[in-house]
Amino acid sequence: MKRKLRVILAVGLVIPALFLSGCLFNIFQTAMTVGKGNASVTLGSGLLYFDFEGNPSWSATPQARVTFGLSDNIDFGLQSGAMIPLSTGDPGWLGAKGDFKFLVTGRKSPVKVAFGFGGGYGIEFLGWGAFGELFVDLGPFAVAYQPTLTIADNVALWHHIAGGLRLNLSPKASILVMADYRGPATPGLISFLIALEIGF
Repeated sequence: MKRKLRVILAVGLVIPALFLSGCLFNIFQTAMTVGKGNASVTLGSGLLYFDFEGNPSWSATPQARVTFGLSDNIDFGLQSGAMIPLSTGDPGWLGAKGDFKFLVTGRKSPVKVAFGFGGGYGIEFLGWGAFGELFVDLGPFAVAYQPTLTIADNVALWHHIAGGLRLNLSPKASILVMADYRGPATPGLISFLIALEIGF
């Protein structure tokens, strides 16, 4: 019963984000997995800067992610959100993506390494897309790399790099503070993220 309540709560928090009415999903995770039978919800926002044809713009990108622990070392996650240009306030849907993550080092290792893969639909992918993932954590420091393949009219490879801190508030709650860069666009897309992850 407790597990069923966790799943219902996690899905209930993500469903509203799926329908928010977008350009860059932030990397809302680190190498650490949530553990078998557990789930987590991550709520936060990025602040995205991009320059389109000489017109610099800032946008807020509120997002939500739900993660389910399939085993101690394997997670399945879903993420969605919105993009709200600060100049107009008009929201747009980012899309939705899902991924599997595999922790290859021990959960208690001081250096955690995980890899994964996923895909989704959204502005970030110019339609449909697929991506790989590599995560490395050293204590509170976290680095992530996602090579992304857009599966649209023009197939393209993008590189998404993020780094920052995972600050544990308790065994079940953390704050993520990160910066993201996505290219090869010139200039690339830069975003700053703060998020709260709550496990249950």
